[in-house]
Amino acid sequence: MIKNAKLLALYVCANLLLGCTTTATPNSDNSQLTPLSSVELKTSFQSIMDTLKVATWNVEHLAYPIETGCRPRSPEEVEKLKAYAQSLDADIIGLQEVDSAEAVSEIFPSDDWQIIMSPRQDSRSYNCRESGNQSTQQKVAFVVKKPIQVESVQALEDLGLDSPGLRYGLEIQVMTDVGVVSLLNVHLKSGCFVDNYRRGEKEACSVLAKQAPILDNWIEQKEQLGLPYLVLGDFNHRLTAPYNQLTQEIMSSENGKQRSIVNTGAHLIGCHPYYPAPIDQIFIGQFESSSIAYQATVHHFDDMQVDSMLSDHCALSATLSKKQLPVTNSVKWLTKSKEYSLITQSIYKQAEARLSALTLPNKPWAVVMDVDETVLDNSPYQLMLDQSGAAYTQQTWKDWVELQQASLVPGAEGFIKKVFSLGGKVALITNRDKELDNATWRNLSKLLPITPTNTCLTGRTLIDKKAVNGQDIVNDKDLRRQQLRDGSIDCFSSRNDSAIWQSGHNIIMQIGDNIEDVNGVTQHNADIDELIERSNNNIFILPNPMYGSW
Repeated sequence: MIKNAKLLALYVCANLLLGCTTTATPNSDNSQLTPLSSVELKTSFQSIMDTLKVATWNVEHLAYPIETGCRPRSPEEVEKLKAYAQSLDADIIGLQEVDSAEAVSEIFPSDDWQIIMSPRQDSRSYNCRESGNQSTQQKVAFVVKKPIQVESVQALEDLGLDSPGLRYGLEIQVMTDVGVVSLLNVHLKSGCFVDNYRRGEKEACSVLAKQAPILDNWIEQKEQLGLPYLVLGDFNHRLTAPYNQLTQEIMSSENGKQRSIVNTGAHLIGCHPYYPAPIDQIFIGQFESSSIAYQATVHHFDDMQVDSMLSDHCALSATLSKKQLPVTNSVKWLTKSKEYSLITQSIYKQAEARLSALTLPNKPWAVVMDVDETVLDNSPYQLMLDQSGAAYTQQTWKDWVELQQASLVPGAEGFIKKVFSLGGKVALITNRDKELDNATWRNLSKLLPITPTNTCLTGRTLIDKKAVNGQDIVNDKDLRRQQLRDGSIDCFSSRNDSAIWQSGHNIIMQIGDNIEDVNGVTQHNADIDELIERSNNNIFILPNPMYGSW
């Protein structure tokens, strides 16, 4: 979906973005960690979810009880309707010709959907044509997938023209993956199928002539406000023709200025064999065309024989998504090139060889490593920023971390296992906020055989930043490195077993992707010649062209 109660899309799944998979490593030391719920996983990356799918569907006299009304349904037909509704895979659906919330819930269970009915008073019943059945109500409704947040609901009563039987419009405002959006669901007067309703001689055209300016005024208000909006439903009018009078009025304001509104299904053919010119439409307006793409689809039934169709209208959907912008060369190189993997694996092999050649101390020792772009690969997050044109924010980064979908930097796993095999520990000193330690640990524990006794994870706090004095604490990781040496480091743990880190540890190697992953160094004061000399002993820097302190 997106999340301020937004919907899930697998676009946010890092491994799908890069076409890779990860394998969880069973780890008994993590048994006390409570897994994230499906809802948390579903909403964790809300700020960067970029897709909204809306549909409209005239269900044809959906009544309650189901065996009543102009089109009685059997339990078997209801099951087929439910399966069809699920196949739409939509976030929001505008419905027409529905009797009540009870009728709607037969197809859209209230456990999964918010049901919003038109408040129009019930109209007088009548005998349905040729069937002898007694009619139920024809109202419009919205179903909104949970947990999308519905901000407001308002009836457009004017479309009813104070005439019994005419349908109200129904407007909702929702928080979606593409922002706050207003949606208007309409079911206009049937029977006026001429291209210029103003010249139509039928009574239906006279009624439509009164509804048209009401609809036009609603659209104009949204245009003036500059708010994204959709108008969808059964227009009972063939609006795909650009020369249609109502189409022209919808597309232009009174002064002739072209509006932002677009008919997403203008190119489509209706699904009913007898009526190929569609009357179900989804219009969108005030969406930035340079950043939003749309795709409209007619959803045919499994059996399109007229007598077997589940309703006399097929559903129409429109998927709105943010256009993918070009990927920067830095992200492209890191995610696509063979050189990146070759370099990182080579560096880690060199570090392994150096570790094996060292005379290891008798007292506890550790290798200090950064996390991001040193152990965990966050390139899917950077890829998302590139493709969406977004910039880094603390919230989107937090959402990404909590998704726990980062994979390993090539070579990191083998090196860390080598450290453990030699009796050493790993201290992961990261500038991720300390409040993210839990999610970071979960992500790491899916990929590596880490335990609270062999791995110390410690995120950054305000204390780390304030401790920088330009003397013994030069960068915001120096304090934690000092605490590792003197046994006062604050390690994340899933249980109360951090005592093992309360004895001082020798730091025998430092590995990172940033020059400030080295103690006593900043981007501004770094002496490259000195660092090269130190690198021959215990410093290894991995490439990261995507971001840094430079």
